[in-house]
Amino acid sequence: MENVQKSQIVSIVIPTYNEKDNIINLIKRINSELNGNIIIVDDNSEDKTGEAVKSLGLENVKVFIRTDEKGLGSALRYGISKALEIGSSFIVTMDADFSHDPIYLKSMLDKARQGYDLVIGSRYIKGGRIENWSYKRKMISWGANLLVRLLLRSSLKDNTSNFRVYSRGASLQVLQCNTANGYEFQICAIYKILKSKMRVCEVPITFRDREKGQSKLSYSQILNWFAYVLKLYFSS
Repeated sequence: MENVQKSQIVSIVIPTYNEKDNIINLIKRINSELNGNIIIVDDNSEDKTGEAVKSLGLENVKVFIRTDEKGLGSALRYGISKALEIGSSFIVTMDADFSHDPIYLKSMLDKARQGYDLVIGSRYIKGGRIENWSYKRKMISWGANLLVRLLLRSSLKDNTSNFRVYSRGASLQVLQCNTANGYEFQICAIYKILKSKMRVCEVPITFRDREKGQSKLSYSQILNWFAYVLKLYFSS
């Protein structure tokens, strides 16, 4: 288990909605990899995800159940703000469905400690790959990343990954994405960080599609994401 200095608090923010079948084992895996705070932001899951996590009684795990707001982006902002309140130096964001393997946390945090403000667990650089995705899902992801690189001039290969480490300074920047309540938050965060000339890098990961539960991505969310990218393009 990794030792984290008191002056460099690490917090892991995980948004959840109906992830009871995954989140308990994920928390155990994270705790086997490093010492840090785990912040669960649950959007009032019907399967009682939040209550299941609370029942663990773990001191380093905080659960916030939101009853009046939903959405990945708003959940990430909420969790990041809570992590900043407790003095976190580095804030990790990751999915609850085991598509982001905690085994990569150490290498990503090592990069963050070298002075990078945003470290992305990347599927699209050398050494990264995707397992168990359909051809259609791969094409949607590939096309989305191409669009961001072309329109917003991002130097990153994987702009849509939610597996990230933010520095404290970068976290303050992304909280300005206060209208990006869905998947578009990932793009807004990168846009803000690159515009601020902060240091970014990518670490290769193997992304595995979820084995339990349902994907939350819908066609309406894809359209909202596309419209948001165009909005950033025309405003820049």
